[in-house]
Amino acid sequence: VHVMSLVCTPENCDTCPGKIVCRCLQVTEEEIVNLITRFKVQSIRDIREHGGAGDGCTCCHTALQEYLQRYALAVVD
Repeated sequence: VHVMSLVCTPENCDTCPGKIVCRCLQVTEEEIVNLITRFKVQSIRDIREHGGAGDGCTCCHTALQEYLQRYALAVVD
């Protein structure tokens, strides 16, 4: 299934790479995962400096921490 052909619905929201994680700065899940895996950022501070996410209201910090825990381990291995 081509990603662009997906219609945004509650049923496919969690698997959409374009899902917005940081609403203030419109940073997507795909951008966050790319920062963690490709550029090896290891903290919310790193994400804020290199990708902008988490630099607004900070509501996304819990989600950013979860992404760090999930994907930073893949970088180490």
